[in-house]
Amino acid sequence: MKKIYNTFFVRRLSSFMLPVLIPLVMLGGLAIAIIQNYVGSEVQAANRRVLDRMRANVELLFEELDTLHMHAVSSALEFGRLREMLNEPLPDPEDYRDLASFKNFIDSPAIARPYIESIYVYVANERARFISSTTGGMMDFDDTYDAGWYDSYTAHRSERNKQWTEPRSFDKYGLASFRTDVISLYQMLDIKGKNDAVIVLNVRLDYLKEQLSGLPTSADQHLLIADLDGRVIAQGEGDRIDGTSGLLFDPYRPEALFGESAFGYDVAELQSPDYGLRFASVTPNSALYELPIRLGVYTAIAAGLSILAAIAISLRFARRDVRNIRHIVDMLHDAERGTEPATRADKEDVNGYIVQQILANFLEKKYLKTQLAQRQAVNELMELSALQSQLNPHFLQNTLESVKWKAAAMAGGLDNELTRMIEPLGDILRAALDLERKYVMIEEEIRYTESYIAIQQMRSGERFDVVWDCRAQGRDVRILKLLLQPLVENSLIHGIANRRGGRIKIKIYERQGGISVSVSDNGAGMTERRLDELKRKLDGPFGQSAHIGVSNTHKRLILAYGKRSGLRIFSKEGCGTLVKVMIPAEKASGAEHLLTERNEKIM
Repeated sequence: MKKIYNTFFVRRLSSFMLPVLIPLVMLGGLAIAIIQNYVGSEVQAANRRVLDRMRANVELLFEELDTLHMHAVSSALEFGRLREMLNEPLPDPEDYRDLASFKNFIDSPAIARPYIESIYVYVANERARFISSTTGGMMDFDDTYDAGWYDSYTAHRSERNKQWTEPRSFDKYGLASFRTDVISLYQMLDIKGKNDAVIVLNVRLDYLKEQLSGLPTSADQHLLIADLDGRVIAQGEGDRIDGTSGLLFDPYRPEALFGESAFGYDVAELQSPDYGLRFASVTPNSALYELPIRLGVYTAIAAGLSILAAIAISLRFARRDVRNIRHIVDMLHDAERGTEPATRADKEDVNGYIVQQILANFLEKKYLKTQLAQRQAVNELMELSALQSQLNPHFLQNTLESVKWKAAAMAGGLDNELTRMIEPLGDILRAALDLERKYVMIEEEIRYTESYIAIQQMRSGERFDVVWDCRAQGRDVRILKLLLQPLVENSLIHGIANRRGGRIKIKIYERQGGISVSVSDNGAGMTERRLDELKRKLDGPFGQSAHIGVSNTHKRLILAYGKRSGLRIFSKEGCGTLVKVMIPAEKASGAEHLLTERNEKIM
């Protein structure tokens, strides 16, 4: 049964789950793919626009260096004059006039552009001097708070690349509270030798960060500026990396800077070869593809709930199917045992109820046919027994009459024990051989029984008593012929045989619903086990019981009056036995039996 249950469960689960999961997964997957494709194209376009704008803003800031560079190229003589002034121990008044003119060249953009922190101009000289937009004259490296740019210039002087960018920090006025972060753009010049001069444009890093933060970005999107070697120069406000961190940006490993992300990062990059800068946008895929991911989660939840619902429904239907199979098997077992099958399905289970009703009707018809066949077989067997007993009624009666007169001749008259025994025997024999009459009046049945009792008393020497209690005499009541004789015979043989003081009591009286007939004795009685065995044999096939007369009478009563009118036997060991018969009132009518016998004769 467990295997059947599992089979039903798998079939039900597949029938419930597949029609739900297939459309759900297909629609969910298609929606995710469409949205992801759309989001991907939109993200790429949006990142490209942001990077273009970021590069444009930064290049606009750095254009001032190009202006200074062009001025330096067109005014090479002024830079040569600047070298001379830087090498003189003490400038004369004319030198100060030329220096003021050159200072205007770097002071004007530094004052006009708020994002410019300072501008330095250095031409190789023996006294280690340079000019700055933050002071009124020449500066010695020993007297300035910002000399780190010179170390960078010295390191790059031998290189072919004349322009580069780097982030720097210095303490303004030598005070740590005035820590200043800048991005320095270097432009080397050839005045009298290769790379013997340099212009340094220092742009405030906080201003650059404000520019980056002002760009339209999505949630959790990171914007950064790096040099061509990957060193991070600047990021937007709120990002944890500053320009002096020294960290390297690898577009293939953004988690090194921004931490692990469950779905990785989307990285877009744009370069500015003129300034040696890389502009990058880094966005977690979980933020970009939040809608597809959420849709995928909802699809998975819906699929999980669908599976759970399908399992619950499949379990319920599988239990119902197995229960219906059990009921059908029970109905088949009832049919095998010969009992009437009954439906057990709940009316709410329409299919099971219909199937069991059809099966019950079919089995009921089979049951009725079986019962009819059994009755026909019993009738045929009883008819065969009756036919076998009909050897020749006239021959038996004539022979018995001859025996009677022969005995009278030998005894010298009719008044002898033998002739007295033959006369009641003849009465019983005539009643038994009269097959056309199945029902007789109560008085006639009593007379046949008294004839049988007289014969038995002559045989046993009157060792038992018979008590009659008949309250239905004189009524138009007919009962089955030779009903009492087998019951009295059973009491004599199995009850009070070989026992003095035996007594048999016969009661016939009317009661509500019909005629009650009972025969009791004070014989040996039976144990409960023996009584149950006798009842079982009486309800079994014909001829199975050793009490042939009683079994025959039981079958005759059922055939004549119905199943409820069979023999009911009560017995207790050492106390005696009681056999009762209940004849329905509608079956005990004399007119009813006369009409029945006429119909049987016609048939």
